[in-house]
Amino acid sequence: MALHLTDSVGSLPGIGDKARRDLKNSGVVSIGDLLYYLPFRYDDFSKTKPISELRAGDTVTLDGVIKNIESRRSWKNKKLSLTEAVFENKTGAIKLTWFNQPYLEQTLKPGTKVSIAGTVEDRSGLTLTNPIHEPAGKQIHTGRIVPVYGLSGSLKMRRLREAIKSALRVADEIEEWLPKEVLGEQGFPSLQKAIAEIHFPKSIKKLEEAVSRLKFDELFLHQLLFARVRDDRVKRTSYQIPINEEALKTFVSSFPFELTPAQKKAAWEIVQDMEHEHPMNRLLEGDVGSGKTAVAAVAINHCVQNTKTAVYLAPTEILAAQQHAGLQGFLKGYEVALLTRGQHKLGAKEVSKQEVIDVINAGEVQCIVGTHALLQETISLTNLALVVIDEQHRFGVEQRHALLDTGDKPAPHLLSMTATPIPRSLALTVYGDLELSIINQLPKGRKPIATALVPKAQQEGMWKHVKGMIQAGDQVFVVCPLIDPSDKLGVKSVTEIATELKKGVVGAARVQILHGKLKTDEKATIIRDFRDKRIDILVSTTVVEVGVDVPNATVMVITGAERFGLAQLHQLRGRVGRGEKQSYCYLLAEHLSDVSRQRLQAMVESTDGFALAEKDLELRGPGNIFGNAQSGFPDFKLATIADVELMKIAGDAAKRIVTQDPGLLEHLDLKKKVDQTFESVHLE
Repeated sequence: MALHLTDSVGSLPGIGDKARRDLKNSGVVSIGDLLYYLPFRYDDFSKTKPISELRAGDTVTLDGVIKNIESRRSWKNKKLSLTEAVFENKTGAIKLTWFNQPYLEQTLKPGTKVSIAGTVEDRSGLTLTNPIHEPAGKQIHTGRIVPVYGLSGSLKMRRLREAIKSALRVADEIEEWLPKEVLGEQGFPSLQKAIAEIHFPKSIKKLEEAVSRLKFDELFLHQLLFARVRDDRVKRTSYQIPINEEALKTFVSSFPFELTPAQKKAAWEIVQDMEHEHPMNRLLEGDVGSGKTAVAAVAINHCVQNTKTAVYLAPTEILAAQQHAGLQGFLKGYEVALLTRGQHKLGAKEVSKQEVIDVINAGEVQCIVGTHALLQETISLTNLALVVIDEQHRFGVEQRHALLDTGDKPAPHLLSMTATPIPRSLALTVYGDLELSIINQLPKGRKPIATALVPKAQQEGMWKHVKGMIQAGDQVFVVCPLIDPSDKLGVKSVTEIATELKKGVVGAARVQILHGKLKTDEKATIIRDFRDKRIDILVSTTVVEVGVDVPNATVMVITGAERFGLAQLHQLRGRVGRGEKQSYCYLLAEHLSDVSRQRLQAMVESTDGFALAEKDLELRGPGNIFGNAQSGFPDFKLATIADVELMKIAGDAAKRIVTQDPGLLEHLDLKKKVDQTFESVHLE
């Protein structure tokens, strides 16, 4: 039976009902979807070598014959079975060992011609341990650069590879959408070839070409989406909110602190934008603790003073509740509502969800705070003039564009905020649909956070210092990394570290844990107790990374610090140093490579988020496709923040095409691709 891209993945050999359901959970339904289920790394089994010349550490593929094979129980561990074989070819013989795979006696009987791939070890003689095998000459799992995919549920690597190999037979049905002139200029392979090579590359060079082509596709399409958003924005009208300088000065003078020059400049840029007839689309980029919320409060007050409504969208319920409390303090005299899945408030009063919705629908609330799920609620936002999006990296260009779709009503002004500093030139490329304001100063009175990389030999002394600070009334964050992929929320490590601390390392301190598996109300209670000083040490996963504001917390201990990127480490450090006391950040590392040591040393030497962003870019480089899983930024499977040169090329190409052919009427395949992307807009 002929296969097609639109056929179910269940049509492929080896994909049964369980595997089909598991793939569906990963967003893979059709054969076409499967071809975009990309490897996260590769094993290079393309090298071969005479057996007589093998050395420990060699990664090779060998073709030959199974001479003999047998299984037995391990002498040291009776629960462990060993299957041992002798493999030979005309260049010599080598021992093969598999653990707990006794069925291989039936698969690899003496005389079987087979290809074996793996890394040679010295185990009282050269051995290949748990080598991959397949019939000689097949070259799906051996004898080549082999793709490694993410697995879940019942999915097995061998079957998934074979299914994708079969799916590639219909790769010629994939429609090329990149304009011929762009393909020619850049020398990229066709889309069909790039998809084939990214799964089963003929060489490292071919793989690199395929990766570059697919990264370019992502970046180029995003630039075209930005162009569409900018074009749509100038066609939309918004509420024009006139500037009242006296009212602005009066509001700012009510703050219990003085705004920094950078905050004043950003606030002025925002209110000027809100005076225009077209909707603002501005990104407020500021380092942790730089006072973005105060600037947002200026914009919201400017909006509600003019009898319009503002919405503040936070990435988590914890942050939404915190920002609700903060905005109530700024916006005295106005009703500020909180509406999330788990929390519902009018001002400081807890009420039912329906009561909040009724009051909003009656037009009696000037400012509503919630998570992104708020946009899916059945509420009528009267005179909505401003949407503030906190931590906008979780809210992509398509979602921002969807907010402009208000029918006959004026579109709201959009103010996006991020505490992840990236260089201005890069920000203008990554967030090409946004104008940019930067806060690069910290409020007066903030002391730089003292940061130290603490080797194991000095950790006992560090904990004594922490104990002394707790006894003096200070509070402490201890953050654990995601240690095991099977325990994605790090609960085990949080519990283990909390147990160790309770044994007396920090005296009789009150220790509590916080992680993503807790219910929303449980998390909110723990954060509240910590803020109210009923907890001394909060042991947490990165759920505290963004927004948790406890001024009395002066110590941040990050365990397994080498597992975090610089931006995340800087975000975590920003949870302390929010009061006037001296604060400390201790980086506890387990295994330091040269790069991770440089990264952590950069944290010790600098508290400037923008400088650290530049350093992160320098250290990360273009990424190593034979290393860990690629970490693309939002909406991208492959492109990363390090792909600066490719971003510029994609941006220039998109700008040139849009300038020459604004409606893409001479590039219909490209227009179809852009249109399809916009049609798939959804709010998560």
